[in-house]
Amino acid sequence: MTGANTESSESEGERQGTVARRRWRILAEALQRSNNRDASPDSVSTRKFQSFGLLLFEELGQEFYSVRCINSDFKVIVRLLRRDFSPSQLTGFNNTGNVCIWPSEEILTYYCLSNLKIFSGKSVLELGGGMTSLAGMLVAASGVVSKMVLTDGNALSVSNVKVSLQKNSLPVETCASLFFDDGRDSLLLTLLAVLRPGGTALVVAPARSGTFHCFASMCRPHFRVAIVEKYDHVVDQLAQKSFAGNAFLPLLGGQGGFNHTHCLQSARDPHYNHNLHFPLLMVLKKIGTN
Repeated sequence: MTGANTESSESEGERQGTVARRRWRILAEALQRSNNRDASPDSVSTRKFQSFGLLLFEELGQEFYSVRCINSDFKVIVRLLRRDFSPSQLTGFNNTGNVCIWPSEEILTYYCLSNLKIFSGKSVLELGGGMTSLAGMLVAASGVVSKMVLTDGNALSVSNVKVSLQKNSLPVETCASLFFDDGRDSLLLTLLAVLRPGGTALVVAPARSGTFHCFASMCRPHFRVAIVEKYDHVVDQLAQKSFAGNAFLPLLGGQGGFNHTHCLQSARDPHYNHNLHFPLLMVLKKIGTN
């Protein structure tokens, strides 16, 4: 399973050359950023649309949070990085997984916990889990998997996940993955290498001006591909509220805790873009026999 971590701020008509511009923009913002930082879990994000409100955080101090999803009682302790990135860390390297918990990881977490039976007794690999690998952590916390491996292409992300794992008693392994979010060829090769015939991969990512469907086309010679846009009524309702109604966001102050009735009902989020922010689900089943 994999959740995409990056978000494009360019218009939908731009398809090429956006990655380098985004990285330079992040670099410029990092150099100009003041020392006054918000304390909420999403404060380290440079993105404007923050969350669908599916995750509940309880602050434990020293960058650690106890986190659960609204559809489950399982919870894990994770560390959310709270620091500015130096130019050497941002230039020429994919560091977006250390910026925040992206909506795709949030949606992937919710979907996996709503469908735990598909992981029962299975060996599970999360590719590109970012600084928390939250989906894999919470699925491991459920106890249904026989083995869980968490990966990311950034060494800092892997190191941070290991720190989080020290706070949890989970049967989990970590390692660095060999692809970036913008490397569709590498992602396809990775899936072909790690899956046996009949094995299944869940890919969660926004449409992003056709990039999601482009990857689906690349997969069709090797996988049975199913693309699901309405895979959960709760997620769909939250997306519709963000797009055309009201957005529900969790209160993350010191009194927030895990009471999911503590919600803020705000006006429609003007930053929400369905093409950029709503993750689609791709189910890949590898063709062939053992």
